[in-house]
Amino acid sequence: MEGSILELLEQHGSLGYEQIAAHLHKPPDAVRNALTYLSEAGQVDVLSVGERKGNLTTNAAAYWRLTDSGREELARRRR
Repeated sequence: MEGSILELLEQHGSLGYEQIAAHLHKPPDAVRNALTYLSEAGQVDVLSVGERKGNLTTNAAAYWRLTDSGREELARRRR
C-alpha cells in the first residue's frame, strides 16, 4: 500500500488520508497507519491547514505530501 500512496501523492500533490483511502479503496485506519510509517521513514510529511477565527483555529485539515526522500523512493521502486 505504501507504494500506491507515494504514487497518488506524486500525481495529486497533496491529499487528506480519507481521500487517499477512497482512491485506494482501503480502510482509512489502514491508510493512516501507512502514512505514519511513511512519515517516520521521511518519505511524506503533513501540511496542516486551518481557518483562524479570533484566537481559535477551526476547521483544521491535514494534507499529506511527498518529500524529496519519497520521490527518491518512487524512482527506486520504478527501476
